Amino acid sequence: MATVTDTDTDRSRKKKKMIDLHCHILQGIDDGAKNIEESVTLIKEEKRQHISSIMFTPHFNFERTSLDKFVQARQHSFEALSSSPEFQELGINAKLGAEVFFSVKLNEYELDPLCFEGTKYILIEFPLTTRPYGLTHTLTDILNRGYIPILAHVERYPYFEDNPVELYNLVMKGCVAQVNAGAIIGKNEPSAMAIKYLKWEIAQLISSDAHSMKKRPPRFAEAISVIRKKLGDDYADWINKNSNDVFNGRYVDVPVVRKPKKILGRWI
Repeated sequence: MATVTDTDTDRSRKKKKMIDLHCHILQGIDDGAKNIEESVTLIKEEKRQHISSIMFTPHFNFERTSLDKFVQARQHSFEALSSSPEFQELGINAKLGAEVFFSVKLNEYELDPLCFEGTKYILIEFPLTTRPYGLTHTLTDILNRGYIPILAHVERYPYFEDNPVELYNLVMKGCVAQVNAGAIIGKNEPSAMAIKYLKWEIAQLISSDAHSMKKRPPRFAEAISVIRKKLGDDYADWINKNSNDVFNGRYVDVPVVRKPKKILGRWI
């Protein structure tokens, strides 16, 4: 009988199929891929990095377009991509979602069409500079309606960096936090926060947020490698399990973690 070695386990982990829950690969609908050719190029790169399933999440803002128009445009784009032989040859499992810009009026709208297909997860992004009015109240109401907000690229918000306890409190209420793969491998302030949020376990997901091969390309393989080196194989496997659970509509097993503390001017 063959013996399983540590090397065999490492190889198996490196080849494990992963899921991208946040990207702008669906063509012609936002500031991501412009055409099917660009979409296919990005998907090929994701597949090269062992991505087997993708949630297409084009930007949506209630103040810029109607929900009906967005849903129709998204479906049209997806049908065009799905019918292309180049896409079909890739064998990627794909679903539809959205990256929804935060508004206090979110509670007034029907959210099911914006959720990740077949789930109650909804990806929400915030303004990049100023903390939006009504953030906690609105997210609490969304949770009370039975939806699960996924907070997009949390490392990018200075108000969470200034007070990570606020992010901690949102996650303890039931939200899920996501960081970008590109941030994990960087060497700037958002990158440092991405690693901290993962280490503290108040972020539970990583995604590519890919737009094009030039603007924020997929960098999953590098990010997972960094996570394995800094946080360990079990942690990387936990991140992958969380993505699988979200994609398939299961609850993410968010641990009850220690609240961040500020000591001598540093959050630990």
